[in-house]
Amino acid sequence: MANIYRNIYMRGLNGVDGARATYCTTRSGKTIFVRGDRCDGNWKYMSMSIPQRHPAAIRAAAAYAHFAKTQDVYLDLECSTGVSAYTHAIADWFGRPKVLEMDIDGWTGQIGQTIRVKARDNIMVAAVTVVIRDPQRNFLEMGEAVQSEAGSPWWNYRTQTRVDMSPFPAVAAIVQDLPGNRDVFVIS
Repeated sequence: MANIYRNIYMRGLNGVDGARATYCTTRSGKTIFVRGDRCDGNWKYMSMSIPQRHPAAIRAAAAYAHFAKTQDVYLDLECSTGVSAYTHAIADWFGRPKVLEMDIDGWTGQIGQTIRVKARDNIMVAAVTVVIRDPQRNFLEMGEAVQSEAGSPWWNYRTQTRVDMSPFPAVAAIVQDLPGNRDVFVIS
């Protein structure tokens, strides 16, 4: 259905005052009839099509949201924002977590030292894994980090083995959100 602006009565496509009405299609696919002097002439912009997401990704997001809408994190967000838990779950499916920073300044390769990782997500970071490899890409150590305190973006990992620092090993932080999206950050 079309919306008609500034022309309460239309006779054909002519306005009451005789000015010729024109139409354009917005980016959302809506057709709008306007007087010619109300248009900015940017017809190419107004007729662009909306980019479509891949249908399989939308189906996967809907399937995840149907399952996850009863999880406490989404229900709490629904209560605080007024937006449904299902919608938050869909947004979380398409949102990707991000490793913002990794702090290895206090790590000298000894057992029991802390490697810190700063991570964020649009809803919640579910897990942070730290992987240490030698220059030949052999695993030296791998384990889960724990959140430094509730609501903090910082996660702490305590080393379990002694690691030779010459040559410097590769340290990777893998962050994951509730739907399973991941991001990797490597220092080598």
